[in-house]
Amino acid sequence: MTERTVLEVKARCRSILDDSKVIELVKGTRTPTAAYEVVFAETGSDKKAKAARWLAVLRRDYPAEYAELILTLGTDQATAAR
Repeated sequence: MTERTVLEVKARCRSILDDSKVIELVKGTRTPTAAYEVVFAETGSDKKAKAARWLAVLRRDYPAEYAELILTLGTDQATAAR
């Protein structure tokens, strides 16, 4: 198994970070594979599903960085809604 740095993992999930629907789908899963399957089933997009899997990898392997990212995204979305 190849270990990826936090920067590599973040880069691989970057394309979905502005998609709150996909992020919510990932939050509702337990594993990277489940994240892929759920997002693919809901969106039909292999690209989004792969990025979702990487977001779930970030959650599993780097929980502090994942929590910080999700908190930042929530703050950014709340600011944009104003």
